[in-house]
Amino acid sequence: MPSYRRWRKDGGMFFLTVVTFERAGHFNDAASRELLRAAMDKAFGERPWRTVGFVLLPDHWHALWHLPEGDSDYSWRIGRIKALFTRAYLTAGGDHGQPTASQRRNRRQAVWQPRFLEHTIRDARDFWKHLNYIHINPVKHGLVARPADWPWSTFHKWAKMGYYEVDWAGQGELPGFTHYDWPDVGHAGS
Repeated sequence: MPSYRRWRKDGGMFFLTVVTFERAGHFNDAASRELLRAAMDKAFGERPWRTVGFVLLPDHWHALWHLPEGDSDYSWRIGRIKALFTRAYLTAGGDHGQPTASQRRNRRQAVWQPRFLEHTIRDARDFWKHLNYIHINPVKHGLVARPADWPWSTFHKWAKMGYYEVDWAGQGELPGFTHYDWPDVGHAGS
């Protein structure tokens, strides 16, 4: 079995992808979206971060998180969000898949895929590539014709700040930022 090591950078910015188990559409309903927001709010209260970009789709979410100086533990935050959401979701009667043997051994529910994807943002070009990917994702999945039509995204905040045109649909380059002027757009994609 390969040994995978996650990249750690204190105070770094990370692109993250978290997916539901077997791509179940848990976030198709408002109650589940609210449970996820509550889980993120609680985790944020315990160990804050800055959400620079975020999109929630029916079966996964993407985020750009900027962690505080001296902190690189995005894994704890994601694990905490998953655990808080799972507990609240199942208590509220939410559906879950059939747990795998590994999930049963580790006493985990079949609500989330066991792992998540991460990428450390290297520079302004890498930043814009991933922020654009986050914002175009609902279009890529055929959910809407343009990012402005998807309500669960930080696209609206970025457009309001003047970085995107409302009718932007993935074309063109956007200006880069230095490390010190990435805007703060909240922590849970609201």
